Amino acid sequence: MSSLTAEKVAHFLPLSGQLPDIQGRIINVTHQIPYNILRSHQLKRDQAPPSPPKSPHQEDISLEGTAATDDPVAAAPISKLARHHKRGVTLRMKFHAADWTVVERRGHQALYAGIQSLRKDNQTIHIGWTGPIREQGTRNKIPPHSLATEDKVKLQSLLWETGHIVPIFLEKESQGHYEGYCKEVLWPVFHYLVQTSSSRDSRAEKRYWDDYVAVNRRFADAVIDHYQTNDIIFINDYHLLLVPQMIREKLPDAAIGIFIHATFPSSEIFRCLQSCETTQVGVSHKGTMVSVGAFPIGVDCNRVHQFSRQPGVELKMEAIRDMYADKKIIVGRDKLDSTKGILQKLHAFEAFLTNHPEWRNQVVLIQVATPTFGDHSKLESKISETVGHINSRFGSIEFFPVHYYHQDIDRDEYYALLSVADLALITCSRDGMNTTSYEYILCQHRKSEPGQLILSEFAGTAGSLGAAILVNPYDYADVARSINGALTMSVEEKITRHEKLYHHVTSHTADFWAHSFIKQLVSVSQQQDLQSHATPNLDIQKLIDDYKLAKKRVMFFDYDGTLAPIVPVPSDAKPSADMLDALQTLCNDPKNSVWVVSGRDQAVLEEWLGGVKNIGFSAEHGCYVKPIGATQWTSIVDGMDMSWKADVTEIFDYYTERTQGSFVEHKKSSITWHYRLADAEYGAFQAKECQNHLENAIVSKFPVEILVGKKNLEIRPMSVNKGEIVKRILAKNPDTNLVICAGDDKTDEDMFRALSAAHYQQKNIGSPSALRVSSPTSPVSPPIIWSEPDSNLYSVTVGPSEKKTHANWHVNTPEQIINVLKTLASI
Repeated sequence: MSSLTAEKVAHFLPLSGQLPDIQGRIINVTHQIPYNILRSHQLKRDQAPPSPPKSPHQEDISLEGTAATDDPVAAAPISKLARHHKRGVTLRMKFHAADWTVVERRGHQALYAGIQSLRKDNQTIHIGWTGPIREQGTRNKIPPHSLATEDKVKLQSLLWETGHIVPIFLEKESQGHYEGYCKEVLWPVFHYLVQTSSSRDSRAEKRYWDDYVAVNRRFADAVIDHYQTNDIIFINDYHLLLVPQMIREKLPDAAIGIFIHATFPSSEIFRCLQSCETTQVGVSHKGTMVSVGAFPIGVDCNRVHQFSRQPGVELKMEAIRDMYADKKIIVGRDKLDSTKGILQKLHAFEAFLTNHPEWRNQVVLIQVATPTFGDHSKLESKISETVGHINSRFGSIEFFPVHYYHQDIDRDEYYALLSVADLALITCSRDGMNTTSYEYILCQHRKSEPGQLILSEFAGTAGSLGAAILVNPYDYADVARSINGALTMSVEEKITRHEKLYHHVTSHTADFWAHSFIKQLVSVSQQQDLQSHATPNLDIQKLIDDYKLAKKRVMFFDYDGTLAPIVPVPSDAKPSADMLDALQTLCNDPKNSVWVVSGRDQAVLEEWLGGVKNIGFSAEHGCYVKPIGATQWTSIVDGMDMSWKADVTEIFDYYTERTQGSFVEHKKSSITWHYRLADAEYGAFQAKECQNHLENAIVSKFPVEILVGKKNLEIRPMSVNKGEIVKRILAKNPDTNLVICAGDDKTDEDMFRALSAAHYQQKNIGSPSALRVSSPTSPVSPPIIWSEPDSNLYSVTVGPSEKKTHANWHVNTPEQIINVLKTLASI
């Protein structure tokens, strides 16, 4: 697994948005398509005839504003009058049975802008739920099952012509999926809100989970139905966490990426889910190589610039300036939920007025709380109570310091607020990518004295907007000091900070986000040196037949995870009696050369397996060898510089002291730090920190390498591995007819790779995936060490069939390997 950020890959991607050559299409998958769908049975007589649908590569943004000066809504700074939102592009096509109207959705504009930007240079399709289908002019929902097949086909045709959109029609399961599992279960978890058992209905959660699985299956099936070779699949958000696994089961070679528009929770939070293991498998899918990166989403700068310069915005700006003349304006616009920190913002503002009395009657906070899904009546009540308290304490008949609006606001009002503000205050306690901060920066750019941005350190944008004033929203005194500092800041500093923020926002746009993600996905896909065809189950009968015919056989077996199961305490992995008996029987056959090639040290191998006669050992991943019949060990690392061990020991001891449950294992030529018994998340975090420390302090100075194993880190001399040992052994047995090699982890892939390369010019054994990575250009370039023309290779990995491997067969468990040994021993 690799870790990288958008900034690290930025230099590979020109800001013009060019992508590497993509052979297929990009399949964009979102929970909902970017349009609302309305149906009316006939056009009114005074309506214009329908226009033909736009080309998929054309873009049309309807810039509608409130320009009429006699409009009471336009004349008010923020109106509480009933309003009808104007929503951009309308495409209408009349059919015989129904007239469909497709209207651009409000919200999620950054997501849709990024996805649509991919259409400029690539063929794309967009798969998503239709959302609720309604009768035009009403709020009445139309159940998809009530639509005639002809109507559905016509709607599908319109959406395809509109933008290669593939709609998914969902029935009652949509409620359990979205309103149930996504909003009541996943959303709180992704925002670090742990529900107590008393507030959680486990039976309801199980029903929601069933709907979640069913909807994810519908999405996966739609992708599979439309997939073509070389297509790139781009899935978005936690609504569809299971889709990657479901697609991978049917399309093992597909390039699949999923972007989560929220901070992924820690293991301590995530495991509170009833279905946490299944959900995680849906992302990782049994050993699939995954590249994990941070790709902060941006906004559509051109769209924001156009919307913020509409005549209706100017009217609103003038109205706001007139109402708050000679006042500093602080703006907050958040959804009404507990993670947005509106209460914390109000308490901090109260602390600001308390600690800085010179600003009383000079500053106004305009807070807009947009309604959102769920019952937030208690929160709204507390907010209203706090607003009343502040206004009664610091206000007067003529002036209130807090103006609170619990409502949606028009687009003109929104951009007007962002444009006239002297300060934007965002105090979320947990948030994903807060695009309000980006839009505020863009709206401030025309001002000679741009306003400042105070941003919660818990916002997803905090890591990208370093020139903002970062605060802990729970530290009211600090937020109060930051407000005072922002309002009293010199003009020069304001301009300097703003220019840095503006440069980041305009260079890391929604287009840049989408192209960065796709570019990295393509890069990872192209770098895969292993195909992902399922490795077939070991053909026992074929192995038996080849075993009987072979005149000389060489067998290599890893120990941990192969001849014995992985256990939490390494010293508990002692061999079973059945395994020892089978090994001894195989070693007694003069046609066989049996080797155990392990990461264990000599003492352990001697203690556990030394009673087996005529067996060969390789210890510490090939550093020490004890040939068959020998009484002494041979060191492969004699003369190598081992001065690094003292420094590595010091580093490992440092992390052991700070990671409960971890310990250090010392071997003659290597040192291993185990953290299997530590807390899963913290152990992995410490391992990554330790690995970075080792790379900087050790690997850069000494000829060693880091082996990242199963819950362990091992440092060993470079150029010594299991692959080199099996090549040496095989070179001494060039007339071998049959090679059997079994292992389970990354170190065993060295053996599989070496044997596959050595066997490349021989015939394969008929396995569907045999020698899948062998080629004349393989990174392994061995000498001729295996000259027997009539030979067979059985490289067997222990693990699932989907595991990426150089082996050509697989078994699921170490017990199956032992059964294979027993079967061969009985021949």
